[in-house]
Amino acid sequence: MTKNYLKLFFAFLAILILGYLYFKYDPINNLLFPKCPLYATTGVYCPGCGSQRATHSLLNFDISGVFKSNILFLPAMLIVGYHYSITVINKFLGKNYFSILDKSNAPLVILVIVVLFFILRNIPVEPFTYLAP
Repeated sequence: MTKNYLKLFFAFLAILILGYLYFKYDPINNLLFPKCPLYATTGVYCPGCGSQRATHSLLNFDISGVFKSNILFLPAMLIVGYHYSITVINKFLGKNYFSILDKSNAPLVILVIVVLFFILRNIPVEPFTYLAP
């Protein structure tokens, strides 16, 4: 029972944060949300750098802004959406759909893509500079 209340609390908190990002918060001009600690200390972009701006752009239907902020953000959101859709369909509708993310190589492929993105976006030469936020 407590587990359900905790899930509801976090869902409500996520909705509040997304609402604030949509209506009030512009990540470029606002200092409320934290900056990336890796970038702040080392000047190196992590794979998640630009995700706050990408979330703001996505909530405002600015797809080009999403890709300018973090090119992996939208594919990551699609993968997460796919995973939870399959999970919900299987659990609540009693289906047994197979998810390609359940294959043993899927996490390794995703890890390789994220690590390559991490390396390439920090190379200060064109065309890799377009990957930086």
